[in-house]
Amino acid sequence: MKNSIDCVDAGSENCPCYLALTDDCLICSRLQGKDCCDCNWKGVCIYNEFIQGNKRVNNPRKDFPAEIVKKKYYLDDLVAITLQVGKGFALKASRPGSYIFLRKEDSENFYETPLCVMAADIEKEQVTIAIKVISSKTKTIVEAEDRLMVRGVYRNGILGINEITDRDVKGKKILMVVKGIGLAPAMLTANYLWLKNRVDLVIDREKVSEDLIADYLGEGEGIIKYMNLADQIDQKELKDLLIRENYDTVIILASDHFIKLIAKMVKDTIPQAKLAVSNNFNICCGEGVCGACSVVNSKGQTFKMCKCQNVYLGDLL
Repeated sequence: MKNSIDCVDAGSENCPCYLALTDDCLICSRLQGKDCCDCNWKGVCIYNEFIQGNKRVNNPRKDFPAEIVKKKYYLDDLVAITLQVGKGFALKASRPGSYIFLRKEDSENFYETPLCVMAADIEKEQVTIAIKVISSKTKTIVEAEDRLMVRGVYRNGILGINEITDRDVKGKKILMVVKGIGLAPAMLTANYLWLKNRVDLVIDREKVSEDLIADYLGEGEGIIKYMNLADQIDQKELKDLLIRENYDTVIILASDHFIKLIAKMVKDTIPQAKLAVSNNFNICCGEGVCGACSVVNSKGQTFKMCKCQNVYLGDLL
């Protein structure tokens, strides 16, 4: 029986990955220690690539120093940092759901922090990330003045990413519901989708910087509404909006509590709508090796959420 899940890296320039070395590939049955071939065909045979590549990891992501071009505080605990990373890196980082690992140049590797890309300027060869300053890791990152160590690009910042990046996603009516630091991946995603779709945004008012929005959110067809997602009156307004507009896709970039709340609202009002949500699992290595992001569903299956896609969201929410 074929895998029902998908790996965000399968068939990409970073496949096969470290999991192939230990017979733990998420997709290829041969690279799971089995004798038969039974996989989700991605246009390339992962097993063949592994054998032809002398059983090595393909294009492993490595740390490199990136110059800090700009650093701006929007709130006392909200900082945007622009890095010079090269054109190829910026191009890969322009895809919705992209995230990178950052650490201060003189910090140990365990200070690496996964952060979603907020903007990517391919011509200037730059990426911008927003950092919510919370504790040791983020504090050391914003202390840096000249360079940061970067590792990436990683692709699994949004679960249900195919509902955003598939070729047939055009002429759609899309709603994005955003709270907190979810604003960072939301702006990259909205700017991407606005090229071919109508995108409405509902942004939670709490601790939001309108200057940040003005600096990084482009223009396109759609409306922007500010609400308090914890307020019952505003929740009623959001529910009415879902019913009235009958969206094709709803993207929720918020904490797990609000993802569950709004996902249920979507299911109750427009059950046919596609759903994508922020990946809030504990991302540590990004390579599926450490297991920090592992989750067990209702059937006892274990998924490594730094890589897995096509997981039934109802099992995870």
